[in-house]
Amino acid sequence: MQRPQNSSVSTLLLCATASLLLGGCASNLAPVRTFAEQTQKMSVHFEPMLAGGVHSCMDKAMRKRLILAERFDAQASEQAARADCAAIEQATASIASLNDLLLRYARTLAALADDKLPVYKEEFAGLGDALGGLAQPGGGAPLLDAGKLDKVMKLSEHLSRLATQRLQKSALRELLDEQEAVDIVSNALKEYAQRSYRAGLQDELRDLDLLRGAVDKAAPREPLAANYIRTRLHLEGRQLQEREKIVAAYVAAVDALQASVAALRANLDRLQAPALEQQLAQFSRQVDTLQKQAVFYAPARW
Repeated sequence: MQRPQNSSVSTLLLCATASLLLGGCASNLAPVRTFAEQTQKMSVHFEPMLAGGVHSCMDKAMRKRLILAERFDAQASEQAARADCAAIEQATASIASLNDLLLRYARTLAALADDKLPVYKEEFAGLGDALGGLAQPGGGAPLLDAGKLDKVMKLSEHLSRLATQRLQKSALRELLDEQEAVDIVSNALKEYAQRSYRAGLQDELRDLDLLRGAVDKAAPREPLAANYIRTRLHLEGRQLQEREKIVAAYVAAVDALQASVAALRANLDRLQAPALEQQLAQFSRQVDTLQKQAVFYAPARW
């Protein structure tokens, strides 16, 4: 019987060893993938908040005109509502770019963990101008001062630059060292959720009390219509309260994200550390809560 050549045996052993090493590397980087996956989910569940803020403004304006106006013109009311909500719609575009940046950060981390770094062919064109002109909700001060904006732009540039690099562990460390920029981005998103989206929901809830009073006055003349509108206002109020809980869930998820970045950065050379495992489990639970609560984004349709 002919024995295999030594070179063939050596090649087989080399391939087997390489496979084991690569498999071990992939397994060791599982915490990075977990963090990246949860961050992507969190970003995806933030997106409806942007559209929801505009819809909330539109619904509030249309509902008030429908119930309070002596003569209701649907087309004219919609045009007026769009004009009332134009500033909110404009601001959401800049906030969306921040969420996209966080999503891109998570996807790059996931790709690095799998050693399949993507090649980004598109830059965030105009990102600096868009974010530089973004004001704090309810105030005229910029949401990101010059120092914070500079760090955010450096993070965006860093993500593009990493597209040409293949040094897995060092690239992961570089991205985790962007912790301050990630905190700035996620804090801005959290502030939008609390001071803009939640504020809009609270305005709607206050308006419902006013509208209930108007319906009660009209009830003797139109009891059936009044009962229908009372029911719709009741359901809308319940939906708004559930949507407020989305904000609380998102804020908790952001806090867990920031703690997870810090934990990953501190434990990149010991990714099996129990403290890191516990922190990532906490992050996953917070994102799961956000995901469950996100079903209430849709308004109660009339």
